[in-house]
Amino acid sequence: MSKVRLSRFSFRRNNVKMFLFFLIFTSLLWLFIQFSKNYTQEVEIEIRYINLPENRILNDSSDQTLKLILNGNGFRMMTHSWSKPRLQFDIANADSFEDNNYYFSIDIKDQSLRDKLDFEGRVLSAQKNTLRAKLDVTLKKKIPVRLIKEIGYVPGYGSDRGVLLLPDSITIHGPEKIVDTIHYIYTENLKLEDLNTDYSTSLSIKTNGLPEDVYITPKEIEASIVVSKFTEGSQEVPISLINVPEGKEIKIFPKDVIVVYRVGLDKYNEINVRDFKVVADYDNIAEDSSFLILKLVDIPASIHDVRLQDKQVQFVILK
Repeated sequence: MSKVRLSRFSFRRNNVKMFLFFLIFTSLLWLFIQFSKNYTQEVEIEIRYINLPENRILNDSSDQTLKLILNGNGFRMMTHSWSKPRLQFDIANADSFEDNNYYFSIDIKDQSLRDKLDFEGRVLSAQKNTLRAKLDVTLKKKIPVRLIKEIGYVPGYGSDRGVLLLPDSITIHGPEKIVDTIHYIYTENLKLEDLNTDYSTSLSIKTNGLPEDVYITPKEIEASIVVSKFTEGSQEVPISLINVPEGKEIKIFPKDVIVVYRVGLDKYNEINVRDFKVVADYDNIAEDSSFLILKLVDIPASIHDVRLQDKQVQFVILK
């Protein structure tokens, strides 16, 4: 390449550098001039209330935002435009109080207002002259946990106690008028198939239907199932007659009924006939019927799928 071409290339490159330098310099100078000017702008302020009494909670109807018209140079306004400013008010320093309502005066000429906002410009106007914080009485109580479940076992397997929840209740905390109406709470659904071994998992408490100012602890519980091999058992249980009118003698045929059930192998030998009670209630006799309906009223807690082999017995009235 000739010396003439090299010098031309160098000259052009130097021109580009000079152009970019002056472009950036003039742009920065323009921005500085623009941000040095005064601007008026409406800004929404977030309101926070602190030092609430221990047994009180902020009601949603309280003033939680405040719109102000601010005037200041661009540098001052920029910080309040990029992030939402915040004002804090101490409940203990309220200007007035009435029926669980705390009131705070807004004085746009007060230097403390600008200090709280960390703003060196002027506050031209405020959306309102007074802020109200309403505090509700809070209530804390324990409520039981309920589980919607669908458990399927491998044939021949089952659980004596079913799904155990730990803890089986949670603490709920919030406005008294809301918490008083809540009597139980659900976990997420549990669906299992072909279960033949012990199982445990963590389940979340469903909170999607609760108001934002209601809190629960804990937010998760443990669910466990002890699985054992099951077998079928049966007992021949005597039938008890109840509500027989005085002066009447009733005979039933047969006098015993077979109770069939499923039970874990480890509990099989613990079940005996004294754990059951089957009754025939004379008060439930249908007109012109010669049969009494049988009802199983007592069974052990460890058995499942209990059924009576016969659901009725024949009877006669002796005269």
